[in-house]
Amino acid sequence: MKRRDFLKGAGLVTATAASGLGVSLWGMRQARAFGEVPKEAEGAMLPLELQAENILEIFLYGGVSQYESFYCVPSLGEASGTQWHAYLKSGHVQAAVDQCAFQGPLTEPFAADSMGQAVHLGPFVMPLRERPDVMERTRVSVSAHDLEPHEGAIPMMLGGRGLGHPAFSGLGAHVQRYFLERFNTPGRAPYSYALMSNGANGLPTDNVRSVVSIGMHPGAARPLAIKVDAAGDLTSLLARGTVGQNRAQYDALMQGYIDRYHERLRWRGEGGPLRAPRLGELEAASSSIANAQAISGVLEPQFFTKIGGSNCGDNAGTDAMTMNLKLAAHLLRHPTVPARYVCIVDTGLLTADGGGGYDTHGENSFTQARNLSHTLRQLLSVVNAPGENNPAKLDLDKTLIVLTTEFGRTPFKQGSQGRNHWPYGFPVVFIGGPVRPSGKGVFGACGEDGRATIASTPQENRMAALLSLGIWPFAQESFNVSDVPGATTEIDAALLVQKRQLGVVA
Repeated sequence: MKRRDFLKGAGLVTATAASGLGVSLWGMRQARAFGEVPKEAEGAMLPLELQAENILEIFLYGGVSQYESFYCVPSLGEASGTQWHAYLKSGHVQAAVDQCAFQGPLTEPFAADSMGQAVHLGPFVMPLRERPDVMERTRVSVSAHDLEPHEGAIPMMLGGRGLGHPAFSGLGAHVQRYFLERFNTPGRAPYSYALMSNGANGLPTDNVRSVVSIGMHPGAARPLAIKVDAAGDLTSLLARGTVGQNRAQYDALMQGYIDRYHERLRWRGEGGPLRAPRLGELEAASSSIANAQAISGVLEPQFFTKIGGSNCGDNAGTDAMTMNLKLAAHLLRHPTVPARYVCIVDTGLLTADGGGGYDTHGENSFTQARNLSHTLRQLLSVVNAPGENNPAKLDLDKTLIVLTTEFGRTPFKQGSQGRNHWPYGFPVVFIGGPVRPSGKGVFGACGEDGRATIASTPQENRMAALLSLGIWPFAQESFNVSDVPGATTEIDAALLVQKRQLGVVA
């Protein structure tokens, strides 16, 4: 290349950058707000009538056993006594079914997977099977990654990124930022929440709190985390008793300090202030404190009254999952300040032997049956049934429900009654929202060894949720085209994700 041609090209790049147009390897495009759909991609987005208004995600902490739940293929593992057959012939599955008083056949045909294999729903999801209206809005995505420890698998499934990635962020931060930048009403309650139980805080090394990570987003994008069965501190803090009647003066003083810092970040007192992430986080925290009354107005006291629960002959003095589901429905269906995303970390009615609700190393069948059926039964109790129009309950046309877990369980036994970790092929479940009866089914498949032969990436599952809300998922703060196997452009990637995960074909 001649020096003159090179300088011309460099001049074009400089001029383009100065004009506010970004330059990328895929061509020049105008800078957009986070989540904004490019003009050329508008035709690839879900139609408005298919988009969800909000998302309820339930993180099934510990690793759900897929063979007795959402991905049971009776033809697999029969000869080797693995997968569905590992604890069928031993009688452990039947014993769990009897103890939980499930009625009906052990499995129920659901749909063919991507290899044409007949996938059944197992006995431990009996509450779902008892709601044909919900089954018609259900899509199973066989997913896979290679992280066996909880500490790595949990962040991967909640954020779609490995630990240490600069863009590692929970889904709630993407959603919070998107709506906050478009509908930033002063004093409004948060758009995103993470609901946990007191028990979930006992295992901080498992990185459960990655659900509120913000990655490259500003501090204001962080979801509000609440331990519903230990919220006494939160309610007292929201009352701001330490500043008493001096709240207005305190807030004005804090804002004065922030304004002075902004002035120091302006060059010679002109133009906008330089970017200062830490100051941005302080400003977000200060704003949240000043607007504590808006949050306390949404978090009504009755949702924090402890209630007990029972299932399959077991009793719990505090049923955090039921409490969380009632609060989640309230937040998502609030008449004036509805949330757009709520994630519940499900640690089970009772803790599994390995920790959490589903980490069943020592005993698989009964623990999985008790905790999973309890969660599904309580979930469906806050979802409108056909002909029911309770405004306080979830409407599947408006809410996408996502059931996520960090991995499945091994197709073979661990000990005499348990199963170990298995990230090589396990289900993520999408219910409602864009998933209509025409999209019901299964994407992906597993083989005789239990490993996925066709699978979704953790990133694709995160993208599907964002696309369901009309949020464009491609940005430095979120995901890339390369995160979607087989895609060459952002439009290709969006269309593939919507087809695979949500069953929507453009």
